[in-house]
Amino acid sequence: MTWLSPSHLLRQRSPPFRAATSPRLRDLIALVLMHQDRRRQLLQIHTQFIAHQVFDRNPAPWRAFLKAYSHGPFPLEALHLFRHARQHLADDTFAFAFVLKACAGLGWPQAGAQLHALMVQKGFEFHAYVHTALVNVYVVSGCLVEAWKAFDEMPVKNIVSWNVMITGFAGWGEVEYARLLFDQMPCRNVVSWTGLIDGYTRACLHVEAVALFRHMMAGGISPSEITVLAVVPAISNFGGILMGEMLHGYCEKKGIVSDARVGNSLIDLYAKIGSVQNSLKVFDKMLDRRNLVSWTSIISAFAMHGLSVEALELFAEMRRAGIRPNRITFLSVINACSHGGLVERGLAFFKSMVYEYNIDPEIKHFGCIIDMLGRAGRLCEAEQIIEGLPMEVNVIVWRILLGCCSKYGEVEMGKRAIKMISDLERESGGDFAVLSNVLNELGRFIDAEQARKLLDERKIVKVPGIALVGDIQ
Repeated sequence: MTWLSPSHLLRQRSPPFRAATSPRLRDLIALVLMHQDRRRQLLQIHTQFIAHQVFDRNPAPWRAFLKAYSHGPFPLEALHLFRHARQHLADDTFAFAFVLKACAGLGWPQAGAQLHALMVQKGFEFHAYVHTALVNVYVVSGCLVEAWKAFDEMPVKNIVSWNVMITGFAGWGEVEYARLLFDQMPCRNVVSWTGLIDGYTRACLHVEAVALFRHMMAGGISPSEITVLAVVPAISNFGGILMGEMLHGYCEKKGIVSDARVGNSLIDLYAKIGSVQNSLKVFDKMLDRRNLVSWTSIISAFAMHGLSVEALELFAEMRRAGIRPNRITFLSVINACSHGGLVERGLAFFKSMVYEYNIDPEIKHFGCIIDMLGRAGRLCEAEQIIEGLPMEVNVIVWRILLGCCSKYGEVEMGKRAIKMISDLERESGGDFAVLSNVLNELGRFIDAEQARKLLDERKIVKVPGIALVGDIQ
C-alpha cells in the first residue's frame, strides 16, 4: 500500500456495493475481524485476498478490511483502502462511518471535511449514523466550532449524536456548552449524565459534579462503572466518609464493585477522605481481582496516613504475589519511608527501582528522596542530590529543601534555596516569610527584618495562611 495524505483521499468515483454470498468468503471476513488488532496477520490475509482476486469478484471484503483497520490500531490503512476501494464503497453508508472513525483516530479534521463534502454530494447528511461519525471527527480533533455547525445541520439527531457532543465538549473543558446541550437534550441516558459529570470533575468543579450525580440518582438513572469512576475524584475532594460509604454500598448492591477499576477507585477514595481501614476492607475483598493499580493504591493509602511499616509489608506481599512494581508504586514506597524516617530502606528501594527494575527516576522520585533526607536532618546530602540532578529542578523541590532548612534552622542553605526559588518564580513571597521566621527563632532579628524588607522591595504578595507547599508535582 502507498501512503497518502488527506488531500488525496477523495479522487475516484464508482458503482454501488454488492453483498457477499460465499460461505468461504464470510469465513475469511470473520478471520479479518478476528485479527483486527494484529497488523502482520491483517496484511497477510489482505495479501491473500488480493492474490486470489477476491476483491475483484465481490466487494464485501473491502468493507470488512475497512472496518478492521478503522476499529483497530491502524486507522491510516483504512484511509488508504477507502481511496482504492471507492468503486465498491461509494454508496455504502457503513463504509463512510468506518473511514470517518479512522479520521477521528488520526485526528485529521481536514480529511473529515473532505468526506463531509462527499457526504453532502451523496445525500448522506440525512443519515444520522454517518453524520454522527462526522461530528465525532471534529470533536475528537478539537474543532469544536465545526462540530457545533455539523451537529446543528443534522435534520435528525439521535441520542448518540447528543452524547458525542456532550462528552466531547466536556472532555475539552467546555463544560458550560456541554451543560447547555445537556439541558436541551430531549432524552438523556447514563452516557449523557456520565459525560457531563466527568467534565465537571476534570474542570475541578467538584460540587457541581456531585450535585449532578445526586440529581441523576434521584431521577432513577442507574450509574454505570464509568459513572462511578467519573464521580469518585469529585467525592474525594468534596464529600465525606458518609458519601463515600453510600457510594460503596450502591456499588456493592449493584455488583459494580466486582469491576477492578471501581474497587481501585474506592480504595483511593477512602484513603483521601481519611478512612484507611475502609480502603483495606475494599482491598481485602478484591482477592483474585487485584492488579498492580490495586496494590499501588493500598500502599499509597497507608503511606499517606503515615503507616509506613504497614505500607512496606504490603509492598513485600505484592512482590511475593509476583506483581511487578512500576514507578508509581516505588514513589508510594519511598514516600512511606520518608514519613516513617526509614532513610536507608528508602535509599535501598530507590536503588532497586533503578538497577533491579530498570526504571528511570523522575523528578518526583528525587523529590521524595530529598524530602526523606531533609526530614532526617541530612541536609547536605539532600542539597548535593539537587545539584547533581540530570533534569531541570522545579520550585517544589527547592521548597522541600527550604522546609527542611526551616525545621533544622539551616539559614545559609535556606538562603540558597530561596535564591533558586525566586529565580524560577519571582511572584512568590511565602518563601521569604519562612526564612524570616527561621531567623526570628534563632534570635537573628536584624536578619529577619532584612528578609521582610526584601519581600516588600520586590512588591511580592504573601498569600495569607500559605507559607510552604510541600506536595510534589
